[in-house]
Amino acid sequence: MSESDTLPTSAQPGAGPASPPGTARPLLFLAMAVCSAATVANVYLAQPLLALFADDLGVSSSAAGTVVTCAQLGYAAGILFLVPLGDIRRRRPLLTTMLVCTVLALLAAAAAPGLSVLAASAALVGGATVIPQVLVPLASELAPPQRRASIVANVQIGLMTGIVGSRVIGGLVGEALSWRAMYLLAAVLTALTGAVTVALLPREGARKALPYRQLLGSLPRLLRQEPVLRHSCLMHSALFGAYTATWTTLVFALADEPYGYSSATAGLFGLLGLAGAFAAPWAGRFIDRRAAAPIITVALVLMVVSAGAYWFGGSLIAFMILAVMLANVAVQWSQIANQARIFSYLPEARSRANTVYMVAAFLSGAVAAALGSVCYGAFGWGGACALQAALAAAGLLVVPAMRRHDTHRAPAA
Repeated sequence: MSESDTLPTSAQPGAGPASPPGTARPLLFLAMAVCSAATVANVYLAQPLLALFADDLGVSSSAAGTVVTCAQLGYAAGILFLVPLGDIRRRRPLLTTMLVCTVLALLAAAAAPGLSVLAASAALVGGATVIPQVLVPLASELAPPQRRASIVANVQIGLMTGIVGSRVIGGLVGEALSWRAMYLLAAVLTALTGAVTVALLPREGARKALPYRQLLGSLPRLLRQEPVLRHSCLMHSALFGAYTATWTTLVFALADEPYGYSSATAGLFGLLGLAGAFAAPWAGRFIDRRAAAPIITVALVLMVVSAGAYWFGGSLIAFMILAVMLANVAVQWSQIANQARIFSYLPEARSRANTVYMVAAFLSGAVAAALGSVCYGAFGWGGACALQAALAAAGLLVVPAMRRHDTHRAPAA
């Protein structure tokens, strides 16, 4: 990067270090994982509650669905506009502000008198609860270099658990009590886990200020100037798009012949996503011992294999289960390996690099979801499977460039 694009971090003059590498306590990393689970769950909280929204607020199911859309849009906006602040602001006050805003937005959602207020509150919740995307680069910064990928993997386990758990617990609590009670519970969990995490964070010295416009303006330059970031964005976006292409249409395939499953039964397939969480620690340890490139390559190959298993799963449920598990393992391995790779090569811009990386994945997932629905409508389940295979194969085309880069340039940290 050029000098004008470089932002001050703990390694630069005038920016007090958060903590010397390797001195952070294991309890802090555990708290980060739990906090990530509790806060990312807020983004997906509305999905199992849509029917309850419709019944209680007297709106249609399609109208209730705008709450989910607003939460997702808010989360994307938060990643783009708030997460880069992690490179120039002290993380304790930054995270505290995000936590307070998230809790207040959750309380507003719980008290919402109508759909419009609920949708607006969901957007605010999504925008403020990007706390995990600040914690992941921070965990990488605080981790000993020889354990960086393992610690990133542990925080990612929290993320995956929160995403899956929000759908299961949200539905159970919503049915047993009410959707308002679920939002109140989310506010309590966010406040408690966030307070513990912030309390455990080491204090930072003053960090150099940078105009906010210049901070955001550095994002496209970072992507343009850093091959490591481009490679990882392309590979993970292709893989995440492949995952989304079939994940969004899976419920249709399971509802069709020969299965005829209800939406509730089909939703249980989401629990298979925990396979990725169980496989994450091994990937982190491998990356710490060896490198990220092999795990990224294997993840893309697994996604191609998953597409084939999905195709056979159109008539054999065992293959469908296998495909879901392989796809979730591939996503988790790719996420851990690509983030560990980016953070190692770009220690001075971890938060901004994570912003670019996550926005690329979000955009890819949105486009692939739409394409997956089109392919399913035109060609059936086989069309969605073919799209998954094609996208994953496209990601494999970037692997040689990644390997050449990593062979000739050692990580910075």
